[in-house]
Amino acid sequence: MRSTADAVIIGGGCIGVSTLYYLAKLGMNNVVLLEKASLASGSTGDSAAIVRQHYSNEVSVRLVMKSIEILRSFPEEFGTEVFNSIGWIFLVPPSAQSSFVINMRRLQKLGVRTWEISPQEVVLEHISGLVLDDISKVAYEPDSGYADPHSTVLGFANMARHLGAEIRVNTPATGIIMSRNKITGVKTNDGQISTSRVINAAGPWAQEIAKWVGLDLPLEVSREQEMMLRISPNRPSLQRSVSNMVDQTYFRPTRDPSTILVGVGHPKKNELVNPDSYNTHADNTFLEDVSNRISRRIPDFSESEIISSWAGLYTITPDWNMIIDKVQDIKDFYLAVGGSGHSFKLSPAIGQCLAELVVYGEALTVDITSLRAGRFDDNTTLQSTYGGNRG
Repeated sequence: MRSTADAVIIGGGCIGVSTLYYLAKLGMNNVVLLEKASLASGSTGDSAAIVRQHYSNEVSVRLVMKSIEILRSFPEEFGTEVFNSIGWIFLVPPSAQSSFVINMRRLQKLGVRTWEISPQEVVLEHISGLVLDDISKVAYEPDSGYADPHSTVLGFANMARHLGAEIRVNTPATGIIMSRNKITGVKTNDGQISTSRVINAAGPWAQEIAKWVGLDLPLEVSREQEMMLRISPNRPSLQRSVSNMVDQTYFRPTRDPSTILVGVGHPKKNELVNPDSYNTHADNTFLEDVSNRISRRIPDFSESEIISSWAGLYTITPDWNMIIDKVQDIKDFYLAVGGSGHSFKLSPAIGQCLAELVVYGEALTVDITSLRAGRFDDNTTLQSTYGGNRG
């Protein structure tokens, strides 16, 4: 195990391992990643992992477009298939019609392959049995879909190791050693690592890490519940990933054609929790409520069986967009925090951009300056058209 590193990454989720890989690819291979448990054991592993491009700010659109490009190239670059480009459907209520029209124009201008389809076309070609009540607009993205979070993380991690990086699982960071405003090392439960650079990609624990160097980040941690359904064998399998703003649900198929993953989307009330002590099981009230919502929209699903459920975590910023930045007052301390429910789908591109920021002093792949930490102080926050993390 290395006692000296050019950089230490704290956090073994999608952001941490993608950053590790791209740092190594850019030639900085004496990097150590610390993960307190196992890789993808936090928010990444619990992610619904729906990949869609329908955002209302340019930086998120460009990041997810690049991420899809990277996910598509996984078989060639990493030797494993992780992305299911089955298409994505967005169901919109009458109250969001004007926002929808504005967003679609923006997306098409930026080069996203997306277009409006009629509700009737959804039933005929995409989701059989869908009840059309209250659906005003529908967007279709043929290049979107969903990915496998664990396989994605392991693909980045294995290639980073191949390039010379080191990953330590079950090795929590316990402190950062400072000399005035400079980092000199990181404490772990297995000794110290001398380093002058630290990248905070710790997800729900990012606030704790930041406080070690005197930063108070505007982050909240909320509990998010999801469940897996086994649909009736008489029901055709689901063919698309779906974001349903009308009923505030989302659902997608899995590799098993008889099962679907279901959750509740935003805007909704956040359930703030301590990431070290929260209920990881879904509530019965949640299971009943979401079962009713999806059964009303697709009556064939009323015969489905709940086969598993869980609760994971979102780490939320005030404007529901990530902070990706180099801290001004602390030399070589970097932030990739506040995923707000977006971070998995953006993580491949974020890792590349963050590695470029470390190595070159700026991100070259996508301009991420609008995600700087200071936006909350100078009133340049990003706006979400639909509210919450819908974009």
